[in-house]
Amino acid sequence: MDDPLHQNAIEYFQYFLEHKIELYISTIAIAEYSVKDDPVNLPLKMMKIIPFDFFDGKTAGEFYSILLEQKNKTQAVDRNIVKDDCKLIAQLYNRKIEGYITKDRKSFSQIIKPITEIRGFSIELIDFSFSLKEYKGELF
Repeated sequence: MDDPLHQNAIEYFQYFLEHKIELYISTIAIAEYSVKDDPVNLPLKMMKIIPFDFFDGKTAGEFYSILLEQKNKTQAVDRNIVKDDCKLIAQLYNRKIEGYITKDRKSFSQIIKPITEIRGFSIELIDFSFSLKEYKGELF
């Protein structure tokens, strides 16, 4: 794999498995992954696949409404990215999943943070553009 973050993804994945942290993947994330690679290459047997359902759609619409009211914060973000992030956050929210791993830190401050502040819940963001050691604050 020629993605410079591939090694970080492997380290996080191994860490989650070693610490028995349940892993979830959204059908939305699978669709995004499919643009560049075949999703059969993902370790799907070790993850719970989350389908996008009616309740997620309803919640995503509510979240998108929140962002429309905060237009000044999201103007620079592609509308499709905003809608997909709202769908992913709705899935987390509805299933009470507390963590979100991404390489798109910008979406956290511009999309996720306004939603979590207004709706009163939190999500631990794991930015895998940082190595696992950096995330954990380890020097060596």
